[in-house]
Order: sequence, then C-alpha cells, then structure tokens
Amino acid sequence: MKKIIVSLLMLLFLFSCSESEQIDYTNLSVGFVRDKMDVGENSKILEIPVTLSGCNNGVQVQVVVDVTSVDKTAVSGTDFELLDKQIAFNTCGNAIIRVKIINNEEVSDVTKDFSLVLKVATPSVQTKMSTVEVSIINDDVKKLVLEGHYTLTAQNFVSDEKVTSSVGGVEIVKDVATPGHYLLKNMVFVNGANVFPMTSVGDLYFEVDNAGLISMPVKQDIGDYGKGEGFTIGLNSEGYTSDAPISIIVSGNKLIFNSPGIGGITVDDANKLILYYAFKNVVLDKIN
Repeated sequence: MKKIIVSLLMLLFLFSCSESEQIDYTNLSVGFVRDKMDVGENSKILEIPVTLSGCNNGVQVQVVVDVTSVDKTAVSGTDFELLDKQIAFNTCGNAIIRVKIINNEEVSDVTKDFSLVLKVATPSVQTKMSTVEVSIINDDVKKLVLEGHYTLTAQNFVSDEKVTSSVGGVEIVKDVATPGHYLLKNMVFVNGANVFPMTSVGDLYFEVDNAGLISMPVKQDIGDYGKGEGFTIGLNSEGYTSDAPISIIVSGNKLIFNSPGIGGITVDDANKLILYYAFKNVVLDKIN
C-alpha cells in the first residue's frame, strides 16, 4: 500500500511540474492599474494595486517583481517611505504595494511628487505601465468644504472622448438622514441639447469615515435605462468590474475619483452583464 501511495504522489508531482512548464511566461505582463495617483499627506498608508495578467484564474505561476522609488519634489524618508520593495505573484490577479505617507507638518500648499517603478525579476514576463506618478497633496492647511456646486468632467472609458456637465451643475449636500453621507445631486453630462444622467432615480452618494477618507460605495441603484434595474460598479484598468468602493481624493478644490473607472451596469435574464456607461478620469471641480 505504501508503494502505491508513493507512486501516486510522484505522479501528482510530475503532473504539477508538467502543468507549470506549459505556462508561457512571455504571455504574462505586470503593470500598475493607472499611471497617476493623488494622495493626501494625512493618508498614512497608500495602497497601490499592481496587476499580473495573461493567464487563467487559479493557474499557478511564480512571478517576482522588484519595486523602486524615484525622488522628485518628494524625498524618500522625509515625505514617504516605500514599505514593499518586492512583490510576488502565485496566480494572475492583483497585489498591493504599500507606501507610508509621512506628514511632516509643513505649512505649505506645495504638491510633492515621486514615482514608483516596477522591474520584473522573472525572465520573459513583460511590463505594462511600469511607472506610476504619485502626488502628495498637503491637506494640513485648509480642508475642502465638501458642500457646494461642482463641474463634473470625465472621459469615455473606451473612446477617451471627454464629457462634462454644465458649469457648477452638480451639487453636493450633506445627507441629513445618514451621518457621514454626502449626496451627489444632478450627476448629468451635457453635450448641447443632449444630456446623460449617471442615475435616473435617486441621488448617488459618497461616504466620509472618521479618519476623513472619502469613498463611493458601488452597487448604488441608478434605475432603469430601458434594460432593467441598474447599479454602479467599479472598473479596473482592463475594464473588468470590481465591487471595491471607489476612493475619492481631495486635491485643492477638486474631488478626484481614484479608480481606473466607474460604470453603470445591469444583469439581464440570461445573467449577462450590460454596461449602460463607462467613464474614467472622473473629477468634480468645485466652483463655490
């Protein structure tokens, strides 16, 4: 019986080795999900996602990526500290690079910049979007009063066409019924006589937690655009959906949706996803 068990284990080992050898590492690529990010000086820890793509979910791989920082106006050890200088992937998907943001209490409105660079240590694996530029926004001096009127701008996720609302067309108000909630009223893009609302029912909203971090939950109801009940969803850089809340960064008088994209989506009777809209580089610019 022992011999049979040992033989089976050897077969399983050989089979797993042959499976790993079948992986074509030249088809794999590693990259940041976006090339620019803003972060507040009080954010403490910035988590930057990196994606390994090119293989099916669950397929075992061994990919190691080195991470280095490049000082610009921000200085390592003074303004930030790179905590993860190497990341490893066992399967395709996302990994996180952590950066400690140092609040040095300087009284200044200057934005400080640095970049992170990926270098794949595993032979044959390619890099895609290997650099991300990070801007540290000084948020010690003045806080943005969130309530007010904003101009909404974005780009079509696929065509890159720029879209905008009327000037000051979006209003942000406190949700009196729910502490920490802010309503996004009249989220409508305007192009001449054509208008496109991001929701056809109630207002969208975002949340502010006790640490002051802002995020927009997904799966908010956006009504019926003629294809069934829809909801908001996050999009990664490759257009796949994500249930993770969309973080929002304050930069001067702007609210920047810190996610590769946001979509309006529904699931039809055949469980097929239908996209109402998909936008990226979504920004709310306050005018008063």
